[in-house]
Formats: sequence, structure tokens, C-alpha cells
Amino acid sequence: MEHPEHVKPTDGDSSGADSDHLAGSFPVAPTRGPSEVWHLGPRDLPVPHSASQPLRDSISATPQPDTSSPPLLPADESALKELVARTDELAAEKARALRDAVGATVTADTIAGVDVFHVTPAVIDPRHADHLLVYVHGGAFVLNGGEAGVAEAIVIAHRCGIPAVSIDYRMAPDHPLPAPADDVYAVYRQIVTERPADTVVLGGSSGGANLSTITVQRAVRERLDVPAALYLGTPGNDMSNTGDTLFINRGIDRVIPRHEDYVNAVRFHADGRELTDPLVSPLFGSFDGFPPTFLVSGTRDLLLSATARTHTKIRQSGGIADLIVLEGVGHGDYGNPLDSAESRFTYSELGKFLRQHLD
Repeated sequence: MEHPEHVKPTDGDSSGADSDHLAGSFPVAPTRGPSEVWHLGPRDLPVPHSASQPLRDSISATPQPDTSSPPLLPADESALKELVARTDELAAEKARALRDAVGATVTADTIAGVDVFHVTPAVIDPRHADHLLVYVHGGAFVLNGGEAGVAEAIVIAHRCGIPAVSIDYRMAPDHPLPAPADDVYAVYRQIVTERPADTVVLGGSSGGANLSTITVQRAVRERLDVPAALYLGTPGNDMSNTGDTLFINRGIDRVIPRHEDYVNAVRFHADGRELTDPLVSPLFGSFDGFPPTFLVSGTRDLLLSATARTHTKIRQSGGIADLIVLEGVGHGDYGNPLDSAESRFTYSELGKFLRQHLD
């Protein structure tokens, strides 16, 4: 009997010699013929059985995204502003409820002329008494202004026992690039002129991770001390509509089901720049000189590819980077629900990472 690695393709099989590259541990699978695009038929996607029960319950209660519906964020500027106002009001209410639930203190201030919020947890870990998280909120560069952008900063401050400053940077459509990136950099620069950079961690999720990446790239270029550690939660580091999981997880991610759902906001944010411009998509910039970086994503995250590619870029540039990929988790969904094992694990691992690299 022939060993499977020597089985010849049958008529109609076009897999060719390239299919033998893994020493033939499996028989050659039948194919439809060569194609740059694979057309996948209808498939059933069950709730992930190995996920925690709170996450399973939350996914089960979520209606399946409708990929034929209009984009979540409209292209019309006035309609977008109306949607943002409604969404931010609800998000701010949730952030205030979270603040009260964990006993955190949130106070408004300005640093370098930029609005910020100081977030102080009820209990500060003595190891973090002299440390500071500089947090950059997400929201597709248009959402989560004001108190609406403080929620994850509260969670990290509470779970890791570290004081935080959350940056309320200017956003599109009124303030496109470079305004958001300039605001984040201005706050970071002011903070590291007043305290050692090795006592500071910078980071955020989604668009906030994008702006945090850009801030480090600029700090390296301008020879400003980089932070001791960087937190990149499901970073929106490639806005150019490339990356495998934009297609694999299309209609599966319950937070942002499709690229189209945020691309209108990105266009306002980019303000005519090419989407591969590193100021829009820092994945296409340099990762030399990056600090130790903690990245997190999930198997259902539309931006899992962007996260993985960022991790690879940092490693290829000689940096330290840890990547966590959680089963069944969508874009930024490691905090939903907050009592899930996935959420607790994410911020517990982030806490260990910060203690290892801060100061």
C-alpha cells in the first residue's frame, strides 16, 4: 500500500506538488481548482464549548449580525454625529455605574492643554504606588468622548491596582488626523517630563491601541523615552482592509461584524490620507525600539490578524511581546461580560506583565 504522502492526485485534483510540503502527514485533500478567492458555503457556528459559561450565555443572547444591513457608522456626517451623541451618552452612564461599583474615583483635568480624566482605584497595589497607566480609549476614532471613554481605564486600574490617566483626545469628524495623535503624544510627552518613563505604561484597545502604537513610533523617532510597557488590546493597526480575519470572521464578530461598519469613521479620521499611511495604519511603520508589549485578541475578533501581525512586527524588530488569543472572544470583547473567566484572565495576565516590566 502506498504511504499517504505518495498518493497521486486524482483527475480533477489540482493541488499539485505544493501539497507535499509538510512531509505528507495527511492524504491530499480534494480541491475545487486553483483560485485566489475561496468560496465557502453556508456553515453553522455553535457557541464555543470551551468558553466560560458567562461568555457562552452572553454570545447565546446576542442576535447573529446581519451582514446585509447598512454600516453601523454612517457616511453622512450629521447622521454620524447624532449616532455618536446617543451612543456616548449610554456609554458614559455605564462608565459611571462601573466607577461606583468598584469604588474608583474619576476626576477631570487637562494635561498639555488636552482633556484627561484621572482614575484612582479604591485600592492601589503598593508595587504600583509610583506607577501610572496612560490610557487611550477606543471607538473607531469617533466614539467614546468624555466620560464614555473611561470604562476600560477603570477596569485596569481596579484589577491591576494602578492609578491611570485616560486621555480624552479630539476626534473626527471635527478633528481628524493629526489632531488625535498629537493630543495623545502631547499628554505622554508632558507626563514623561515630570516622571521617569520607566514608571509609565501606555496603551488602550482598538483605536486607542492604534494611537498608542503611533505615539511610541513618534517617541522613538524624536528620541523621547518610551514607556516601560505597552498595552495593545485588539489594535486597529491596519485600516487598509487587509488581513485574513477581516474575511474569516466577517459576520462572526459580534462587536464589529464587518470592515464596512467602521470604515466611514476611518475615512473621516484619515482626512484624505492613504489608509496605508503609518499615521492611519501604524502596522506599516517602524517597530524598532518598542518597549515590552502585551497584546490580546480572540478567535472571533475581526482584527485578530492585525493583532497577530503587530505582535510579529515587534518580535521581528527585536522587541519583547506577549500575545493572548481567547476562545470565542470578538473585538475588544475580553471585557464583556466583566465577570467572565476570559475577562479576569486577560487583566490578571496584564497585571503580571506590568509588574514584570514597570520600574
